[in-house]
Amino acid sequence: MATSERVTVAQAGNWSERLRRVAAKLASAPSHANALEAYHAGLEAPATVEGFVSLNCGILRNVTVEPWLPELYGALLRCGIHTRFLLGDYAVYERYASAPSDLGTPAPDCFLVCLDAGALAGDARHDPPADMADALLGRITGIVGGLVDRTSANIVVTNLAPDPQPVHSLHGDQDTAGWPHLRRTVNAGLTAVLSAEPRVSILDMDRIVGEFGASRAYDTRMYMIAASPFAVDFLPHLGRAFAAAVAAAVLPPKKCVVVDCDNTLWGGILGEDGPERVAIGTDYPGSAYREFQLFLVGLFRRGFLLAMNSKNNEADVLSFMEDCPEMVLRPADFAARRINWEDKAANLTELARELNIGLDSMIFIDDSPFECELVKSALPEVQVEQFPANPLDIPRYVSAIQGVERLSVGKDDLARTESIRANASRERLRRGAPDLDSFLRSLSIRLTIARQDRTAVRRISELCQRTNQFNLTTKRYGVGDIERLMDEGVVYTMSMKDRFADYGTIGVAIVDTGSGDRWEIDSFMLSCRAFGRRVEVELLQALLEDAGTAGVRSVGACHVATAKNGMTRNFFPDYGFAETEASDGEARFEIQIGAAAGRRPDGICEVRRVESPT
Repeated sequence: MATSERVTVAQAGNWSERLRRVAAKLASAPSHANALEAYHAGLEAPATVEGFVSLNCGILRNVTVEPWLPELYGALLRCGIHTRFLLGDYAVYERYASAPSDLGTPAPDCFLVCLDAGALAGDARHDPPADMADALLGRITGIVGGLVDRTSANIVVTNLAPDPQPVHSLHGDQDTAGWPHLRRTVNAGLTAVLSAEPRVSILDMDRIVGEFGASRAYDTRMYMIAASPFAVDFLPHLGRAFAAAVAAAVLPPKKCVVVDCDNTLWGGILGEDGPERVAIGTDYPGSAYREFQLFLVGLFRRGFLLAMNSKNNEADVLSFMEDCPEMVLRPADFAARRINWEDKAANLTELARELNIGLDSMIFIDDSPFECELVKSALPEVQVEQFPANPLDIPRYVSAIQGVERLSVGKDDLARTESIRANASRERLRRGAPDLDSFLRSLSIRLTIARQDRTAVRRISELCQRTNQFNLTTKRYGVGDIERLMDEGVVYTMSMKDRFADYGTIGVAIVDTGSGDRWEIDSFMLSCRAFGRRVEVELLQALLEDAGTAGVRSVGACHVATAKNGMTRNFFPDYGFAETEASDGEARFEIQIGAAAGRRPDGICEVRRVESPT
């Protein structure tokens, strides 16, 4: 977030500490008063505060949202996000969708599009015309589409909540032409249409209101007086739901959930109670721990790694997990484990190293207050979630864990997880190989390089948004941008398999072909899961070969330096490109087609080319 405020180092440190303090106070004692305190602290703070992600959030609305802001701000602050809100004029959508800059400056990094069904549909809810659902769906998707096309912001859209003032009867519930059915039709349509755009997420108000209870969520008196539909007691629940959606979009995703065993995966202490007396199964209290295991299975299926960190006898734990018929999770479901009597903070450090992920990618779950405080103190980067002592509290605990939400899960997300699981085995093989080429040959790497693969548009956009280290220009493109770039030029994708895993799409090159006998590489990136295998050379070579076939004389490229992509500074020069210009962290390069490029790796087993239909 850009800011013109001048803040001294001392002041910046003070604000960082103050925001941490009010966030901790709100977490330990949730109340509207503490949310207000956090919100007012945020209003006074500079736009950028060390240790927090800065966010400008634009709100388009047809309800009075001002009472929501303290709870929205507080929930985001607890996620490590310091937010400034820019409010659009009441019931004005299309203007901001066509001219987002009218909302103010700095430009929003995120939009919340609030939709009150009563204000949106009006009196027609009582006697809906036949085309009402299509008309509402078309208007809402048009608004969102305008924001997608004209901004690079993440967009959170509320779907249509149940009415604060019911306008239907028992007959209306049965009537497929009535408003209750049409409202649900619009919501289903929003999910079907907007789920294709990775920067858009839907805040499901049916679910959120239902979780809290509609009779308690609404304040019909304030809705009639001030167009403010929600009761004060409901706002923290709404704030947490909104914060979860925003955090999933703007914060680096967590990758690994590390769990204790005793009184976490099961009730009781295996080494003391024995396998026949620990609690796990379909009867309470074992059913509560079984539900927690099912929750972990769900995370595994959404692309999270699972790991164990337990003070226990490893043989006893593994034997119990294999043999107990009531266990949902088995040892093979865990990517790594440390079951010993060592310090759990040291174990976490070893697990991160083994899985080749950062400590800040980990969530640690343990029932022991001592172990939790130890890890918090020794490894502040790790998110620590203390497991409840009372099994009855497990469902509420699971629903409140932060960092486990993902807006979408594709095959490439699952491939990413599988590639990390394979990392330990691959690393053992590398250490035993005499040289890099021998190691690469032993991997049996198979590459598929495709052009114009429109089925991969979403994944290409994700790589543009997420890839930082091996990204030559770090341009952030949405789905619509990628489709346009395919229409105007050539977009290459590269997927990879080896003897350990299928990694999915790991490389992207975007080429501007509009200059006749000269091509320009607009973007070139490689996922971190493919580092160290030299596969990027094959993608570049495929591009250069196609340029030659098309009669192109030269190919240009650019490297824009960032704080994270230093490893790519010499990529183009190393493979035959000549530097033509350099200034202010940006270097331009060019290669004549036919010029000798850098040495291609001889450890690649197979490279397959695919021309996708357009």
